[in-house]
Amino acid sequence: MSLVDLRSDLLAGPTPEMIEAMIATARVPSSYGPREDQHVRELEALTAQTLGTEDALFFPTCTMANQAALMVHCRPGDFIIAETESHVAEFEAASTAGVSNVAVLRVTGVHGHLSPVQLAEVLDRSEDEAMRVSMVSLENTHNRAGGTVMPEGWQQQIESACRARGIAIHLDGARLWNAAAYAKCDPLALVRGADSVAVSLNKALGAPLGAMLCGSKAFIRNASRVRQMLGGNWRPAGIVAAPALVALKTMQKRIVDDHANARHLGTALASEHPWLSIDFDSLQTNIVLVKLRTKQMNAARLTKRLSEMGVLVVAYGDQYVRLVIYSGIGQDQIGKVLTAFSEISRTLTADYLAGS
Repeated sequence: MSLVDLRSDLLAGPTPEMIEAMIATARVPSSYGPREDQHVRELEALTAQTLGTEDALFFPTCTMANQAALMVHCRPGDFIIAETESHVAEFEAASTAGVSNVAVLRVTGVHGHLSPVQLAEVLDRSEDEAMRVSMVSLENTHNRAGGTVMPEGWQQQIESACRARGIAIHLDGARLWNAAAYAKCDPLALVRGADSVAVSLNKALGAPLGAMLCGSKAFIRNASRVRQMLGGNWRPAGIVAAPALVALKTMQKRIVDDHANARHLGTALASEHPWLSIDFDSLQTNIVLVKLRTKQMNAARLTKRLSEMGVLVVAYGDQYVRLVIYSGIGQDQIGKVLTAFSEISRTLTADYLAGS
C-alpha cells in the first residue's frame, strides 16, 4: 500500500538535481573547517543576499538556529516575549528553558501572531514587574495556527516598540518561504526590522536537511561560537550544503503550487463532509487544519483510521488534525486523501452532528 504522508513538509525530499549535487560533492576532497567548504560558503552568502542580511550561518536544524539566536540575544534569567503556541515557546520549551536559560512571557496572538497592541501591553507589564525582557520572538508563518502569515505592517510597528527599549527581535522563519509566496514579495521584505532570522531549508524548499541563521556579521560571529558549543559545527558539510544550495536557487517559485493544492484539499473536505470544519481565513499557505464537529470521532481515532488507509496526518489535541502539503503531494495524492475521508464518512451514523 502506497502512503500519502501529510505529517510535515520536511518530508518533501530532494529533487534529482539535489541528489546529483550530493553525489558530485561526495566525489571531491572534503574541507576541514566548518566554514571552509566552497558549497557552505556559497550557501551562506546566497542566503544572506536573499534575506538582506550581512551574514548567515549553516545549522543542522532550525531549532538549533533559534536557540543559538536566544543565547546570543539573551542572558541567563532574561525573559523573551513569544506567542503562546509559537515553536520557541511550545515545541522548543525544554531547550528555551534548559539550554538557553530564558523564561517566556506567552501572549495568545491573533491567528498566531503578536499584535503591536498586545506587545505594548506586555512590555508595560514587564516593566512594572521588573522583568528583564531582552528579545521578542516572532514566527512567520505560524505553524500551530495553520501556516498563517503575519499581517502586513505589524513587524514594523513591533520593531519601533522594541527599538525604543533596546529589545532584540528574532524571526523564526522556518516557513518564511511560504509567507513570501503568500504575500507575493521577496523574502527579504519580511525580514526587515528583525535582528536575526532562522529559516529552514528542508521544508518548503525540499533540501535533505539544514537551516540558516542570518543577521549582522557581529551577530553571526557570536552565533558561530554558540553553534560550536551546541555541537552544531558539522563537518564536512559540503555534501548537505550542495543540495541545499540547489534548493535555494530552484524551489521558491513552485511554493504557490503547494498553497493552491492545500486550498483545493481544504475546500473539498469542507464541502463534502459536514462533520469537518475549516477556517479558511487561516488557510493561507500549505497547512490545512481540520476541526472535527462530531462526537463520533476524535482526532486520535481519525488519525488511526486514516493511517490504516495509507494516509498519515498529525493530531492536534482532541478536535484537530493537521495536513501539510509539499512538493511531493499532487492531485493523485490529494485524491487518495479525499477517498479516505469519504470512506470514513460512510461509517458515521446519521446523527453524527449530534452534540457537536
